[in-house]
Amino acid sequence: MDVNIIDKSSWEKTIEVEVPTTELENDFEEAYKKYKQRIQLEGFRKGKVPIDLIKKIFGKEIQSEVAEKKVSDILADIGEEHKYSPISPAKLDSFDYTSENGLKFTAMLEIVPDIQLDKYTGFKVERDVYKVDDEDINETLTSVQKQHAEMVTVDGPAQMGYFVVADFQRLDSSGVLIVGEKFENRYIRLDEKQGDEPDELSPQLVGLRAGDEKRVELKHTHHDTHEQHVDIYSIKIKEVKEEKLPALDDEFAKDVGDYETLAELKEKLKEDLIARAKRENEDVLHERIINEIVKANNFEIPEPMIKNYLDQVVQSMQRNSYQQQINENELREEYRGEAIRRLKWQLSKDKICEVEKIEVTDAEVDAKIEELASKNEKGAIQIRNYYRTGENKERLKEDLLDQKVFEFLKENVDIKEKKLSRKDIQKASKIIT
Repeated sequence: MDVNIIDKSSWEKTIEVEVPTTELENDFEEAYKKYKQRIQLEGFRKGKVPIDLIKKIFGKEIQSEVAEKKVSDILADIGEEHKYSPISPAKLDSFDYTSENGLKFTAMLEIVPDIQLDKYTGFKVERDVYKVDDEDINETLTSVQKQHAEMVTVDGPAQMGYFVVADFQRLDSSGVLIVGEKFENRYIRLDEKQGDEPDELSPQLVGLRAGDEKRVELKHTHHDTHEQHVDIYSIKIKEVKEEKLPALDDEFAKDVGDYETLAELKEKLKEDLIARAKRENEDVLHERIINEIVKANNFEIPEPMIKNYLDQVVQSMQRNSYQQQINENELREEYRGEAIRRLKWQLSKDKICEVEKIEVTDAEVDAKIEELASKNEKGAIQIRNYYRTGENKERLKEDLLDQKVFEFLKENVDIKEKKLSRKDIQKASKIIT
């Protein structure tokens, strides 16, 4: 067999193959035997047709079928020999088989390129160190307090900060109700703002009592045309409620969890905030290292890899958008830069693992599974079963590999700690917005 591989680019290979008929004889004989078992001709019992007769009647057809199947086997062997990682299945450009000339074919193969990294160590990177202060703890404590708040029905008018339970009936411009556009028992908090925008609805509901009805108008911008429209609703207030917060004392701490005093609860909240800040800071550090490596290494990402990545983004968005229409072209354009960045990092990480011989063994994966199971005795069996499937186990292995890679990189970059306070973060947020 003669194989000629032509490099069209770092990721495109044209593969030319010639296989003489003599090298296909064993494959032909195996195929004849299989056909003999299932071919039935008049005058012969099933499985008793002589092979010479099979060759005479079906020989050319069988040989062509074997030759076609041989193409995929040959391409698989070539890929394994050269350690190619296909981006997509090979595309057959030409195919020819005759008993006289044997098998000849040409295929185009797109593969993940074997990149070379100019630099992946020695960078200067900042690590944020966020100091948790009393304001953070008090804010978190207030959040826990609200989670345990009691909603009390108010026999009086609604005010800002109150909640109302109401039925909404949409009306047309002449005030006639629209069938099928009634929304019952909607729970609404009266507030000055919804996110960063002024709340149109709340000011129109202030002062209403249970049993009151009112017609309100709400503006909205059409998603596609960006034109402004006004929706008209008739609203009937069913209940007015006020949030009653529990007192912040030792009894509250006991109700929340296994704490004897409020001081114990606040200390636990502080520990959790410190742990969360550490995780978030570590994630930011990882992204900064990734950015430095991506910027320092200029190599091309094959367009088919980018397409495959964006295909997955679109499919994910379509699954999660329910009935909402999405603009696929805009989505692909929006995520293209991130796709290139992520793919560059993936190839860079693979090369780092290859050069530095970083790997994760099956024993390490099994040990991690047992570690996770030991931390949850009640769910230990479920945890082991979950990671028994190939996909979940492979994902865990990839996570462990990421950890090893970043541990190596952090040991080989110059990390300077930058202390941050709540005011620093708020100031940065204002500059960005």
